[in-house]
Amino acid sequence: MKKLKHLFTILLTIFCITNVSYAASLDYGLYNVKNDVYHEQEIGMNMARTYLNQTMRVDAKTNGTYYYTVEFSGTEYMNKHRILVNGSQVSTTKKSNSSNGTIKLTFKVKSLSSKIKARIYVDAMGRDVEFQIIPDFSTAKCVQKYSKKETTKTDKTDKTNKSDKKENTKSESKKEDSKKESTKSDSDKTKETEK
Repeated sequence: MKKLKHLFTILLTIFCITNVSYAASLDYGLYNVKNDVYHEQEIGMNMARTYLNQTMRVDAKTNGTYYYTVEFSGTEYMNKHRILVNGSQVSTTKKSNSSNGTIKLTFKVKSLSSKIKARIYVDAMGRDVEFQIIPDFSTAKCVQKYSKKETTKTDKTDKTNKSDKKENTKSESKKEDSKKESTKSDSDKTKETEK
């Protein structure tokens, strides 16, 4: 059993190394990517594969950030869906569909080689279950391409906020300059009156 576990670890490492080279070739755009799961126990692997959709979305933004969207089913048996990136829990945007019992989580990663885990509370077990989600970038299919000049909503918001800050700084410095000018003219008038 230990030999089998070591063999699986070696194969997983090889898969991750080749996967990183595929990830590096992703251009700006929206992609559908198949995923694999990993859990130390076979029951955990089967459960993860049953309740995690095999296809996820990868949004490679023009500002160099990446957003993953993963979908889980079986929400009647599980709740408190959380995502960990490189061991730390990250904030997610959640969309639920109660009619078909699914939930979609969208979250940001800094790198396509980030290690992703899902942590879900399973009611029947009375505890959290954690498993790794491994995107298979060799299966990436482009849904929408972005040009380098094209900006997404988040890019526009970031640029607007930055330009607003610059404008505020400029207007504040102009106000200070006009105050200095009025102070100078007041002191000049005072000097003339004294003469």
